[in-house]
Amino acid sequence: MPHKLSLKRRLALAALAAPVLAGSGLAYAQAPAAPQATPVKVNELRDMNTIRLDGRVTDVFGNRFVLEDATGRTLVELGPRGENGALVKIGDTVVVDGAFRGGEVRADAISVGGGERVALERPRPDRGPGRDGPGRDGPERGGPGREGPGGPGRHGPGHDGPPPPPPGERAERDGRWFDFGSVDKDAAAKSLADAGYKDVTLVDAKRHHAEFTATDAAGQRWDLKVDENNAIAEREPYVAPLDEAATKAAIEKLGYTYVGDYETGPRHVAAEAKDKTGRDVTVELNFDGTLRKERFEG
Repeated sequence: MPHKLSLKRRLALAALAAPVLAGSGLAYAQAPAAPQATPVKVNELRDMNTIRLDGRVTDVFGNRFVLEDATGRTLVELGPRGENGALVKIGDTVVVDGAFRGGEVRADAISVGGGERVALERPRPDRGPGRDGPGRDGPERGGPGREGPGGPGRHGPGHDGPPPPPPGERAERDGRWFDFGSVDKDAAAKSLADAGYKDVTLVDAKRHHAEFTATDAAGQRWDLKVDENNAIAEREPYVAPLDEAATKAAIEKLGYTYVGDYETGPRHVAAEAKDKTGRDVTVELNFDGTLRKERFEG
């Protein structure tokens, strides 16, 4: 026959249990809230989580874009939802929540033009049995990459886009380079003016030098590089870029069919074309009309 506890005994046990239950409820009620994003400026970035950054989009490539505020520029990675410029375009004002690591902001959410905040959900890798089970891109760690079984993809095994540049270094978009840290271009331009150059025009500002065109006292036009100490590092006679008509003529002389989308860079011009088989190709020309590079699409 089971032993029955007396009423007095049962009340005593209940009294002992009450503080334990109350303590558990108290701990739950006082659990810390999720950390709030800390508003920062670009020049304050360091490896940190839960930051909020606002600025303007100056360049877009793949699922990354350049955010600029009054203090500088940084690279922002949007994950799969940002592929092909699906979320932002050049000129947009944005507010980004995320974390800064490895020289770029990894966005967790974004608001464009003061609109609704969009959460950037990122797919979790499928984990199969064991350490080398099916991963994101296929069976085992050496499985299919972005561009086929065992293939390296465009920039390495299973990579989903261009690699982020190191802090202060450069990123590539459509064959052109963009810099995220640069010398003081105004001080560099002043040093050229102080040296007697006229018509000083900035071409590009990089991490360790700025590029200008300028005219000397004898009327000779030059391409010049000014280093971070505002000293002239090198110069060469200026060669004017080809205009679109000259670019089209040079491309067709090389045997391509000119398509358009003419673009000029500091040392070359580029345009879309088709080769003799009809394949799409981007043709880059030196300013003298000679072939610099061809980049095939697809």
